[in-house]
Amino acid sequence: MSIGWMPEVKDAVLTWYSETGLQHISVETDAWYQWLERASRFSYSCTEGTFTARKETNKQNSIYWRAYRKRGGKLYRAYLGKSETLTLERLRAVACRLAGEQEEKQQSSSALAALPPAVLTRLLGREAEIAAGKRLLADVRVRLLTITGPGGVGKTRVALELAAQMQSAFSGGVFWVELAPVRDATFVLEAIVQALSLQEDRRLPPLERLKRYLYPRQMLLVLDNFEQVISAAPLLVELLTYCPRLTFLVTSREVLHVRGEHELLLSPLALPEPDRVIEPERAMRYGAIALFMERAQTILPDFQITAETMPYVVEICCRLDGLPLAIELAAARLRLFSLQDLHERLTQRLSLLTNGPRDLPERQQTLRATLQWSYDLLTPEEQRFFRLLASFVGGCSFAALEAIYEQVEAGQLADLLTSLLNKHLLMRREQEQTGGRFVMLETVREFGMEQLLAAQEFEQVMDAQAPYYVRLVEEAVGASTEAQDAWFDRLEGERENLHVLLQWLVERGKQEYYTEMALRLAGAVARFWCLRWYSWYNRKERYWVERALLQRHMVSPEIRARALQAAAWLAFAQDDGVQAECFYQESLSCYQIAGNQEGVAAAYHWLGYLAWTIRQDGERAYSLLSKCARLAENGSDLLALAHQALGIVALEQGNLPEALLHLTQSVTLFQGQRKNLARALRGLGRVYYALGQVTEARHCFEESLKLSRETKDHLYLAFVFDLLGQFELIQGTPGCAQTYFEEALTIFRLLGTQRHISRTLLHLADVAQRQGAYEQAHARYRESLDLLFTLSDSEGIALCLQGWGLLAAQQKQFRRAAQLWGAAAAFRTQKASYSFSLPLESLPFPCTDAEGREARVRRAMGQEVFEMAWREGHSLSPQQLLCMVPSAAGSQQKHVLSKREIEVLRLVAQGQTDAQIAEALVISPRTVHAHMRSIYTKLGISSRFAAIRYALDAELL
Repeated sequence: MSIGWMPEVKDAVLTWYSETGLQHISVETDAWYQWLERASRFSYSCTEGTFTARKETNKQNSIYWRAYRKRGGKLYRAYLGKSETLTLERLRAVACRLAGEQEEKQQSSSALAALPPAVLTRLLGREAEIAAGKRLLADVRVRLLTITGPGGVGKTRVALELAAQMQSAFSGGVFWVELAPVRDATFVLEAIVQALSLQEDRRLPPLERLKRYLYPRQMLLVLDNFEQVISAAPLLVELLTYCPRLTFLVTSREVLHVRGEHELLLSPLALPEPDRVIEPERAMRYGAIALFMERAQTILPDFQITAETMPYVVEICCRLDGLPLAIELAAARLRLFSLQDLHERLTQRLSLLTNGPRDLPERQQTLRATLQWSYDLLTPEEQRFFRLLASFVGGCSFAALEAIYEQVEAGQLADLLTSLLNKHLLMRREQEQTGGRFVMLETVREFGMEQLLAAQEFEQVMDAQAPYYVRLVEEAVGASTEAQDAWFDRLEGERENLHVLLQWLVERGKQEYYTEMALRLAGAVARFWCLRWYSWYNRKERYWVERALLQRHMVSPEIRARALQAAAWLAFAQDDGVQAECFYQESLSCYQIAGNQEGVAAAYHWLGYLAWTIRQDGERAYSLLSKCARLAENGSDLLALAHQALGIVALEQGNLPEALLHLTQSVTLFQGQRKNLARALRGLGRVYYALGQVTEARHCFEESLKLSRETKDHLYLAFVFDLLGQFELIQGTPGCAQTYFEEALTIFRLLGTQRHISRTLLHLADVAQRQGAYEQAHARYRESLDLLFTLSDSEGIALCLQGWGLLAAQQKQFRRAAQLWGAAAAFRTQKASYSFSLPLESLPFPCTDAEGREARVRRAMGQEVFEMAWREGHSLSPQQLLCMVPSAAGSQQKHVLSKREIEVLRLVAQGQTDAQIAEALVISPRTVHAHMRSIYTKLGISSRFAAIRYALDAELL
């Protein structure tokens, strides 16, 4: 042998001569494909035939292999494909074709190979799409149907199902053309020719051969993975124009944009709401859950979804956006991890979701490879734009992109957006409040962020975002009260973007520019957070605002004053009145240095309000509010607010004439401002009620209710419902009162304001007691007490125990009544460690027969026995008190807590927050939240304190 001897493939083994001697490699091994990258030619022989293969280059400089064989004095050729497609099966098929065996045998063999592959798994959650696809393919007017959707959504699987179900509808047959190996659009027609194994007219170009063959046949051709040869789409239209009975079913991540195309868009599989509690049997109605269940059972045959595991399965599928590929890869990981561990590890989806089935194409064996395939098909400019979009959490508006991507003209920007929308790397969602927004699936955004960080562009993108968002928020909070709702609706979609930007600016605060931008953003956005109630139950915003204030770079006193005011609002919303007062005091000093009289007046207003609500210091409150009124401009909102606050202070101190004067003035100044007017009318109604003018009071309350509904001022709407409930209860109509209280409770629960929930539950318990619904009253008192203990609301606890004692007395449980009254007295003397910044307002209830009922209990028990029971109650600890009135949760328990849930519960009992628990157990706060949700579901409870009480009763601690 000489070194010039041609390498030969025979019996699935490659033999060639190198400088080190004779070499042998098995076909389809890694070494085979590595050799192909270096080689330029080889010969092939098998029982079916022989050929010589040569590496060639087309006009687009794409490299591929072509096979040649002389037969009957003529040279025949056939397209082999790219190196990575040269399998043993492919080599044999081409050898068979070039050997020129009888046409019938070859057509039979090739036709069988071109039939749609058989499927080995059930298709779940796609009933509607299959029905729609069959309806379209049965319509003679539909000749080109494109199945589109993001990578991993299951386009190929749906096409297989349609191909199988439509066999009988096409007399010429249904044939499958796999285009994934074809990267050059000029070879698409050749791939169709090979799939159909055409022998006729070999000297003609592929287009002419296909026209002649397909013209008389009623045939469905399924072209899978068309996105990388999208430029060949006009050729499909030409075939359809010439061949009247031909239909194409195409799968592509991008629409073809040609005449006659119909699109069947595949969205991710249906998912339940993440926070919704559903039964396992009902969960199977959701495609994502059903798919996870079936694939999990292929790994673990005994796997079942139970009430305990349901929250984890739901959150896993939600984190994976309902993408079938991602769900299947996640279910496969159950070989390694428990369901709970899998749930915790999904914070890094792309790293975890690998090692798919070997029979799948390489691009579908990992989630990252699937996304990389789509990303690689983008132009460099599209890739850069894709990376930019990934920086937005929860999407962005066109206006934001115009401002941030300012070097690109609006027309070109629209083209880039359209391209990514067509390729299903981006979605447009129309939202009633925020308008159209461009969003990514979270799995896609995670991949995009990887690319953004790898390109070292993250800092540049955030630098571009900062000026836009700071100006946007400052303009929003500077708008008039009536216009502010529309501005805040616009900010709704930007909440996560604003939080991420604030965090980034604070962390970059070593430079003066970033400190100033952080304080400007904090000073503006906190008003939005507070007025839309996000800060009431989410403390992360407050943390970053306070961190921004720690930066010591020199900024203008006015900017710092506004940031301090923002920090005060957030502390105020979370009932940290003492800290709010400190921030307002420092804000006052900054405004005085800046010479900003309006800012000084605003600081006086809030300091006066806090002096009354937190410290009950009427004299100081009146003094500060009066200063505010003197400094405020005539006719300004601030002046109206000052009169409103002065009226409330006067009302609480019993000075009704002055209260009426101030609140009437406030109502006058707020004319035309529905939201503020509604709040002032509520206070005026309380004054009228205290003056005995019941008709006027009802009118004020009902007008306030109407305006609050119109302006969707949800928290204050709930306050009005609560006031009307008290009004009706006093008037002796408990049925109407119950309706109002339940309306208030619904809103408070939606807003998550626990302190208001606890007091409204107490009102509902009082209503149930008056109606003789003792079991319902007992349940309401118990739920209220759970929350009141959690909030350390000693005043509320005393009121709850007092009412519960009256309930016990009505049921002739005299000893318990005395104990509860004794406990109530103990809490009444305690100094509250928790003050409401925005308490529920109350109407003065007329004297009841509570004292008479206590006297009757004393007589029934005897003075000595009563006092003994009273003292017992007075000395009870909270745990002993709650054990005395056991929860119904224990009897309702249907499922045992998991080991991890018990660990979480023990840390909750120690008073740790979700963040602290997450740190202790090395899990995410979101996972802690999921554990708590599961605990609540199993125990039939709704608060942390109730969970602790269960743990005490069950001796878990």
